[in-house]
Amino acid sequence: MKKHDLRSLGYLNMIIYFAVIVLSNIFVGLLIGYLIYRFTDQQIWMVLLMFLGIISGLYSGIRELLKEVEKHERAEKKAERDRNENNSDSSD
Repeated sequence: MKKHDLRSLGYLNMIIYFAVIVLSNIFVGLLIGYLIYRFTDQQIWMVLLMFLGIISGLYSGIRELLKEVEKHERAEKKAERDRNENNSDSSD
């Protein structure tokens, strides 16, 4: 039986989180566009707000992914620094 490590679950979590952010922004844009369309009978609002939802979703999703990457890089640097300190202590 193949074991899965926690790191792969973390990556899967990031992918799901990115998808939820993007899809929820698109849905909110479409919902607001549809409501405006119902009152004005101009479908351009629905299309315009859908594109704004796509843009804002991608922007928010990529920003969150970059935060996660930065957090992982800081953790790796700290682990590397701790390993170097342990190696220098053992050689003394």
